[in-house]
Amino acid sequence: MRRVLIVSPIYLNPANRGKLRALAARDLDVTVGVPERLREAALGRTVEAGWERQNGVEVFPIPVRHWTNPDEARFRKRPLISLLRDKRPDVVQVEQEPTTRVCQQVVRVARKLKFPVVLLTLQNVELSLRLFPRARRRRTLRRLKGAIAGSAGAAAVLHRTVPDLPVAVVPQLGVQVPPEPEHALHEGLAIGYVGRLVPEKGVDTLLQALAENREGRWHLWVVGDGPDRERLERMASELRLAARIRWTGGLPPEEMARLWAELDVLVQPSRGLASWAEQSAHVVAEAMAHEVAVVGTGAGATPEVIGDAGAIVPPDDPAALAGALRRLSAAELRRPLAQAGRARVMQLLSEDAVAERTVAFWKEILA
Repeated sequence: MRRVLIVSPIYLNPANRGKLRALAARDLDVTVGVPERLREAALGRTVEAGWERQNGVEVFPIPVRHWTNPDEARFRKRPLISLLRDKRPDVVQVEQEPTTRVCQQVVRVARKLKFPVVLLTLQNVELSLRLFPRARRRRTLRRLKGAIAGSAGAAAVLHRTVPDLPVAVVPQLGVQVPPEPEHALHEGLAIGYVGRLVPEKGVDTLLQALAENREGRWHLWVVGDGPDRERLERMASELRLAARIRWTGGLPPEEMARLWAELDVLVQPSRGLASWAEQSAHVVAEAMAHEVAVVGTGAGATPEVIGDAGAIVPPDDPAALAGALRRLSAAELRRPLAQAGRARVMQLLSEDAVAERTVAFWKEILA
């Protein structure tokens, strides 16, 4: 195996290309196909890509039809075919859900040109699909050589549709592990939440837990934004917590790198819903890499990331979360978990480890 083509819009952001560089370092010719133009609905902005080659990775923009509508967007057929014929990849990996038009198109075209295709999926709950979308999804999955699931939940969803499909559980993105994590000196327990402010993320449960720990010495950083922010700020005021909370909004990557030094504990209080569950818990892995102790709920992919290197509590349980934070306020209890978390990331979740596990799966299914 020598030539690899990965297709995904996530690599429009250069900060997400660590896995690609780690693949290229394994003497692979790595090309990543990205939409030439994309509308990011969550941020309300248009992102455009240009051709580039850096660190052994070629980024190839593909023209897109209906680019303003993510549900209907698809590549222009001729440039897609030209890219496949020019690169002649030993494996094509599509990192989009099989319900999307783009994924279905790439799988169909690559199979027609006789290139083996692997899917990477994060979808870890069953979707309620109408007849024809469900049939298209099943047909797409049956055309695959194999699939990579971002979590055990995503693997289970795949196996319910295609039981005989080879599946490996590997994160989509690895984590860059700093050589020597730094921690600032501060008073009390520095707690952080990083993510979207939406009801599914359970930040209200975190606020209720902190209200139960009112007598403790702590302060909270809330990093991120979203439609639930106003309600959460009002709730913090009603619980008389506002003076101990800093709402930063979203932070650029360079400021996030500085934030980890300010935190003792990261909390991921996500809910487990029938229609949604945490898909990757990537920010939890980042915190662990920086030797920040982590607390997460037992919903979605979070407990798979944490393993035995952090605290796991039931979702929607403020009392259990408050108890975990009280225990972690003691540095002698917090430090061993933080060190175990960093070791776990280096072994399983770093960019290098994710690339190694991905290559091993490709070789297994191609053999």
